[in-house]
Amino acid sequence: MLTPVDLQGRTFKSGMGYSKADVDSFFSTLTADYEALYRENMELKDKVGTLNEGINHYRSIEKSLQKALVLAEQTAEETISSAKTNATVIEQEAVLKAQSIVADAKIELDHIHAKTVEMLQQYERYRSQYRALAQAQVELLDSESFNIEVASLDAFSSLEQEAAQNSAAVHAKVQFQETEEKTAAVMSEPSDEDEDETLDDDIQINDLASLFADDHSDDAQED
Repeated sequence: MLTPVDLQGRTFKSGMGYSKADVDSFFSTLTADYEALYRENMELKDKVGTLNEGINHYRSIEKSLQKALVLAEQTAEETISSAKTNATVIEQEAVLKAQSIVADAKIELDHIHAKTVEMLQQYERYRSQYRALAQAQVELLDSESFNIEVASLDAFSSLEQEAAQNSAAVHAKVQFQETEEKTAAVMSEPSDEDEDETLDDDIQINDLASLFADDHSDDAQED
């Protein structure tokens, strides 16, 4: 393909024929147009090359996307298949576990029922025992052992009076013994002079009289 430089360097032999001025003018116009066309053609080629590169790039991306899509489809199918398998296994395990729980609950219910029956029976036994014990206590209260008659009360009062008299007699006896001990103590005291013996004897007699008087007054107060 001719370039604008080739057209500009093209020369013709002079001689008779077309007008040289017309040919040069037309040739100049043709060169300018051809130069513009040539530049446009080169630009279009560059654009086409760029577009081809872009197309090739997008084609490679498309291939990658297709591969990824195929891989995703395979992965999705595998995931779905695995999920179905896992779901089946989980469902079977859940059924077995539910059956085990129901069986254990039934056993526990039977145990609770048996325990409840046993406790009710034990309650009835305790109730019967307490009823029998209460009846025995009522019968004991109604027996003659708990009947207190008036004669028994009178006898009890006479026993109390007799015990009081015995206590008073014992008290009087104790006071009499104390008086004798005091008298013996007074009589046993030594004297230094003979002339004081008569006076001491009088004092001892007076002391004895006062002691006996005190004893009789105490007995009277107790009676």
